[in-house]
Amino acid sequence: MAAKRTLTIESLGKLGAHKLAELLLTEAAENRQLKQTLSLAIAAVEGPATLGMSLRKRFAALAKSQSIPSYDAGFKLIGELDRLRRIIVETIGVEDPGLGCDLLWEFLDLHPSILDRVDDSTGRVGDVFRAACDDLGLLAQKATIIPEMLAAMIFQKVITNDYGIYDSLIVNLDETLGRKGRAALRALLLQARDRHLKEKDTTVTASLHDPPLNFLSLALRDIAVCEGDADAFIDSYQDRDLSNPLFASQIAFHLVRAGRAEEALGFLDRAQPASGNRAFGQTAWTDARVAVLEALGRTDEAQSLRLAAFQADLSPSHLRAYLKRLPDFDDVEAERQALDFVVRHRDVHAALAFLVAWPAHERAAHLVYSRITEIDGNRYELLDPAASALEGRYPLAAVLLRRALIEFTLKIGRSTRYKHAARHVREIDSLNAQIKDYMTFESHEQFMARLLKSHPRKLGFWPLLRD
Repeated sequence: MAAKRTLTIESLGKLGAHKLAELLLTEAAENRQLKQTLSLAIAAVEGPATLGMSLRKRFAALAKSQSIPSYDAGFKLIGELDRLRRIIVETIGVEDPGLGCDLLWEFLDLHPSILDRVDDSTGRVGDVFRAACDDLGLLAQKATIIPEMLAAMIFQKVITNDYGIYDSLIVNLDETLGRKGRAALRALLLQARDRHLKEKDTTVTASLHDPPLNFLSLALRDIAVCEGDADAFIDSYQDRDLSNPLFASQIAFHLVRAGRAEEALGFLDRAQPASGNRAFGQTAWTDARVAVLEALGRTDEAQSLRLAAFQADLSPSHLRAYLKRLPDFDDVEAERQALDFVVRHRDVHAALAFLVAWPAHERAAHLVYSRITEIDGNRYELLDPAASALEGRYPLAAVLLRRALIEFTLKIGRSTRYKHAARHVREIDSLNAQIKDYMTFESHEQFMARLLKSHPRKLGFWPLLRD
């Protein structure tokens, strides 16, 4: 038998340039992606300007297209977009940063038409364009750009940021903007905001529910962050915004950094979470208040708030922060009491998730033993990883969780889950020998017998156990 040949640069080089060119041309005739790659490579040899012209032709074709590609075609298009981005940055930008910046702006202009046509459920399309924004920030530092002109360009982008692609644009370009550019951009944004507010009833305006105002506010906020200006940051919010716990928490954090903790507390007091606004930033508000209390030296109040936050939402981060600040040895008893609280929590699923992640696997296992009837077998995203985490030391708990998954699947006849249910049965089979005491629960044989008796007609399931 002939030895298997490995393709390497050295082995291909032996073919010679002419032979390789013939092979590539033949393949490129049937492969559009390869043909495009070769054309761009040839253009690159002729210099950045020629390569830039080739890219602009492709941008024009992409902008003109109105077809909605299939999933596979869309996946390939995303790959092409990322290659075009890298060519701009890694090839053109190295030799001509100014041209590279111009091409990145044109590349970014494609994002509305692409996102309108291509499925972005995975977020990959948006990621490509956001990466281009990051690249622009780095490339602009090497180019010669007039700050005021850059400010005008950024202004046009951020006021039409429907897809959130430009969310980090100001921060990325902060160094290139400099003080003059930020001042010019702030002036443009404030003028636009004033015009917008004059057209609105300012007594009911809240930027969260007014997209044009929200774009302007976010941009002003970014400038304030870049300059470390707490007052400008506050000014980027409207009066109605200040009753929102999430917004109040953002203001509070900036005031704490500016050494104005007492003022920060006032903003938080005026935006306390309540039934009408709790959905907007309860956790952020709590974290901000803890930070403010710590800054004011009110550590006992901060600790009480951390503990209350843990008890309200079974928040691991708040419990860890609470325990970390306790004296030595006190933290051990406090942790025990906290985990006791988790085991008794009204939401068995939240309790199980907490105990598995903490980790407190022995308590998680006992929670399963004592409250298995409360556990919903439809919670696959929780029960499957929990069973995997527990099976090493607590195989019975893992078995009970997988039984819940199996029984739910068969009870409702969800055929799409039959393969998973069969896998769970095999996993239980593998654990059965490790379990010496099933306590008050059915043995594996009893469980399987009951399953067959209860669901004899699930013909799509039983054959899977024989595969």
